Amino acid sequence: MASIWKRVRYDKEDTGTEVDDVSQEWGVSDISTVTTPQPSLEVPTVHKNIGIVSATTMGVSLMMGSGIFSTPASILNLVGTPSMALVLWGLGAVISFGGATAFIELGLMYQRNGGTMRFLAHAFPKPKLLLSYLFSWVMIVCIRPGAIAANGPVIGKYWLYAAGASNEEGWLARGVGFGCITFVTVLNAMSAKWTLRLINVLTVVKIVVILVIVVTGIVAASGGIHVEHNDNWSRGFSGTKGDAHAYASALTKVFWAYDGFTNLVYSLGELRRPERNLPWSIGGAVVIVGVLYILANVAFFIVVPIDVAINSEEILAAEFTFRVFGQSVGQIALPIMIGLSVLGAICAQTYGVSRLLDSANEVGFVPFGRRLCGNHRRLGTPVNALVMVYVLTLLYLLAPPPGKVFDLLVDFVQWSTWLFYGLAAAGAIVLRFTKPNHPLRTFKSFHPLNLLFIAFCAYITVVPFVPPSDGKQDTPYPFYLSPLLGLITTLLGIIPWYFRMVWWPQRTGVNLLAWIDDEDNQDTQMETVPDRPSISEQERASESSNDDKVGRVEHATSIGLNRLAP
Repeated sequence: MASIWKRVRYDKEDTGTEVDDVSQEWGVSDISTVTTPQPSLEVPTVHKNIGIVSATTMGVSLMMGSGIFSTPASILNLVGTPSMALVLWGLGAVISFGGATAFIELGLMYQRNGGTMRFLAHAFPKPKLLLSYLFSWVMIVCIRPGAIAANGPVIGKYWLYAAGASNEEGWLARGVGFGCITFVTVLNAMSAKWTLRLINVLTVVKIVVILVIVVTGIVAASGGIHVEHNDNWSRGFSGTKGDAHAYASALTKVFWAYDGFTNLVYSLGELRRPERNLPWSIGGAVVIVGVLYILANVAFFIVVPIDVAINSEEILAAEFTFRVFGQSVGQIALPIMIGLSVLGAICAQTYGVSRLLDSANEVGFVPFGRRLCGNHRRLGTPVNALVMVYVLTLLYLLAPPPGKVFDLLVDFVQWSTWLFYGLAAAGAIVLRFTKPNHPLRTFKSFHPLNLLFIAFCAYITVVPFVPPSDGKQDTPYPFYLSPLLGLITTLLGIIPWYFRMVWWPQRTGVNLLAWIDDEDNQDTQMETVPDRPSISEQERASESSNDDKVGRVEHATSIGLNRLAP
């Protein structure tokens, strides 16, 4: 036991860089002793451990998580017909691509860990980085932990289905989810290298599963596999519902399945050759996933009758495989593989959010940051950040009572997610005018697509508060509960924002805003340097021979006037 503790403990020795610790605490005994750190334009020393393959698989792995396996039945129930459901899936691909182009532009401008947090800070710095802080708050407190908690029981349902359990609901599925979340957290803490390798492997698994579903659906449609005939596609749009609230809920679930193309931007500081790899990895992930999603939905409803599909809820894919392949393959092998694909999504989510928390600490958002954040000296991973996310995830996993927890958590985390994604896309447009000559803007997104993305983000954040037109609802909780919880959680972030960004600087004289100008100055200086100084010549040579070689993660220890020590 002592050896295990020695392996995971933090080494408290100084790394050689002295940083003023006042900005890490809420209070000090003698304010007169406070000194302000001196500015430095030193570029962070970050080892690049993400190549184009790992970058693409991070997006594909998170997008192709539980969404395509767990939401098609719910979406069908909300809109009434497979034809309209397919329209929404195609619309989701187009809109997501519009948002992805905005994130590519922003990611190339600000090539550091933190992603949307940094984008919002540079686009909307007033008042005192409020939007950036609120995004970091909801992402760390509810969006990612809630999403991981929603995915955990989905793994349990598929694996229990494969085991022949008569009831895949309730605490048993949550117990399986608990074990999977714990395993992923430990792996992320022990090795970034093996975490990325697992993400890559499980991404291959989920692509294989989707391709099997697509191909067998096509074969079934051509008569090569005998399945029960149904009128799912021949009915066209007959029976399609027209309730605006239902469509908002359906789009929320569609975008839940597409959410993930932004996952890479939280680890941009670890991406090699971002000017090439970022556009191809994010854009490629959206295109690959969009095509596979549409074909998978066609396959689902070729095989599974509409009434059976609706009643199957989150295990529609298992119902599909059982009808096509029978007992051994359809009910056991493929559901296990589907569960593994969802495990890959949890792994990618955990990897990304731990880096966001570390980045929030680096810019001064996190009080007591030396204790809560920073990389383990020996493991090179943000162990404390992972533990914090793990605790919050278990709260969302275990606190809700049995029932339709999945739908509640999905709608809850999605409200805040797309609110801030829409604001970030708006930020890309704003920065085109406020910083038209930014030296690192090597890619320009298409504004009409950005505006379409922003419009739909607004739609799915406003309409869920509108009651259903018929006054009926399929959930055991009020229709407004999920978006209301999202709104309340977001607004609660104003309290820590005020104390951290307003009260604390007034009390101590610490400037928590200057890092924005400092980063802009660094970017301007790096424009004149052919090779970014954070990449050694040895690493560049490694790129040419093996572009996806994974190295040890080392986060930056200094980024300028207010770069905070872990």
